[in-house]
Amino acid sequence: MAKNINLIFILFAILFPPGSIFAQEYVVGGDFEYAPYSFIDKTGKPSGLEIEVLEAIADLSDIKLDFQLSRWDSALSYIQSGKTDIIVGIIYSEKREKFLDFTIPIHTEYYSIFIRKDLPLDDLSSLYDYRLVALNKDASIDKYLIPMGLFNNYILAESLPEALSVIELGLADYVLAPNLLGLNEIEKNGYQNIEIKGPSIIPSIYCMAVRKGNTQLLNILNDGISELRRSGKLTDIQEKWKVYDKDDFKYKQTARNIGIVFTISIVLLFLVFIWAWLLRLQIKKATESINLKNQELQKSEEKFRTITENSSDIIWHLDSNFLLTYISPADERIRGFKKEEVLGKSLFSILKPEGIEMLKEANKQRMINLSKGIRSAPVIYELEELCKDGSWVWVEATATAFYDRDGKISGYHGVSRDISERKKAELLLKERESELRELNATKDKLFSIIAHDLKGPFNAILGLSELLIINTKDFEVAKTEKYLGIINSSAKNTLILLDNLLTWAKSQAGKSIYKPEKTNLPAIISEMLEESKSIAQIKNISLNYIQVKDIEVYADVNMLEIILRNLISNAIKFTHSSGEIAISAVQNQNNIEITVSDNGVGMSEESRIKLFEIDTNITTTGTANEKGSGLGLIIVKEFVEKHGGEIWVKSELGKGSAFIFSLPYLGSG
Repeated sequence: MAKNINLIFILFAILFPPGSIFAQEYVVGGDFEYAPYSFIDKTGKPSGLEIEVLEAIADLSDIKLDFQLSRWDSALSYIQSGKTDIIVGIIYSEKREKFLDFTIPIHTEYYSIFIRKDLPLDDLSSLYDYRLVALNKDASIDKYLIPMGLFNNYILAESLPEALSVIELGLADYVLAPNLLGLNEIEKNGYQNIEIKGPSIIPSIYCMAVRKGNTQLLNILNDGISELRRSGKLTDIQEKWKVYDKDDFKYKQTARNIGIVFTISIVLLFLVFIWAWLLRLQIKKATESINLKNQELQKSEEKFRTITENSSDIIWHLDSNFLLTYISPADERIRGFKKEEVLGKSLFSILKPEGIEMLKEANKQRMINLSKGIRSAPVIYELEELCKDGSWVWVEATATAFYDRDGKISGYHGVSRDISERKKAELLLKERESELRELNATKDKLFSIIAHDLKGPFNAILGLSELLIINTKDFEVAKTEKYLGIINSSAKNTLILLDNLLTWAKSQAGKSIYKPEKTNLPAIISEMLEESKSIAQIKNISLNYIQVKDIEVYADVNMLEIILRNLISNAIKFTHSSGEIAISAVQNQNNIEITVSDNGVGMSEESRIKLFEIDTNITTTGTANEKGSGLGLIIVKEFVEKHGGEIWVKSELGKGSAFIFSLPYLGSG
């Protein structure tokens, strides 16, 4: 009895292996008309390259598959909502990775520009004038169309067959689509008005994908793909579904025919002559076919060459070590280098250090992303590139990495355009902003002077004059003279301030005219000392002039007087009662150095550094509470520099200051 039970169990295990009873079943979604990758054939069965790959994985992994192919937009929504477990024929993108986990790559496909035959495509910029058919939810929208600014004049199609039929009917102009799929559809439907123009773009990695987080299923698929690749089965499937590799079959069939005929020719010589005649016919046809294909290839190359060589933008290609392997003639027009002078050279040899650093950082981030299975989208850089004449030109470069079959970066290609004029405009805008800030600082300074520094002296004049009017009979002569002296001093200081304001306003409006002439320096100094004597006497300050021989300087008399008046007035303001102010002139070989020094309050190093800056100048009250604007020193510096001279300050807090400026020297009288 026990033996019979054991025999029953053995028979049951043979007929119903454990895996067949408990095998996990997964629902597979994908595009039902995406030949040759996934489609419903004429018998209603799912077929295609990726269907066959998935079936091979199922055989290896002992899983069951339920294929439910549909329209592509429906297939995407089904995998997101959980109606399907696996989606085939999907291109990797960062946007899709948010809700899907992708398998390792199965194969790589480039997109091509499928366009109406009657439309010229001189360069890629021509596409801006044509109407696009965009494939709804296709990876090309985010990876190329939007970054290149082409996603404007467009209509949406739900599938590639629909898009190509729209172009064939003339309702739109072009579509970006995977090369092999598009060619397959054109041949299948016999379209006559569509062809590929321009370069291949958007290298795209075809994968399978599962819902985010389904690690177990993802591992099954990845292990299966790896095993198929190792065993060579994946290559066999890919070769089977390359619908345009038909010539290989012809040549193999021909070889077999030749072998058969040759064998028969040994038996029957007559058949040898027949075979030779047939062979010549086949060779002639094959030669004509090859020549025709060569002509088509040559035309395609000529079109590509025409586009690249006449493009105003630079089209380039780098290997994985950033060495230039191709560059279009536009580079010579923009930078002056001949093609042979740059090919094989490193991209880094034509960049500034900051540009090199930017690219190295970007490449480092790209490698980090790639280690996580993320392929970077096209990136736009603004860089300065070296020209043959040693100058630098600003370019905007759009760069795209492309990958080998193992998913590693094998090079970069892209387009660069000259943006020098745009950069000049940006620089000019910055300069205008700087000028505007300067004007605002000037405006604020002038308003501050009008609001505060002019108001104070007038209040003093009005207040003291009212006291004198009211108390004329009660005040003693000495007190009256004191008040009158203060009024006089305030009026003169206010006059100097007004004079400075008018001078500054003229200078800023460009109305300050510089008229230099031979001028006797001692005479001008004496005149300014006489003019300032009354203000100095009020504070009991002595003005000393170290007399020198007659010296002529080449200067604008009006400006020189303003310079001296402001420096002497400033020295009086910051000198204590009974102090001393000295003016001297020293003759050097090429100029005269004039010094106005005092033994007043002096200033700190911080104040000395900011002394001639209008936007940071901070005024200080004089030793007798005199108000000031700080504007006088700004005017002094500007007028000294108009003469080609310099002005500087030596000062120590509590020990006085010395203002020294230089003027051109013309010799003695």
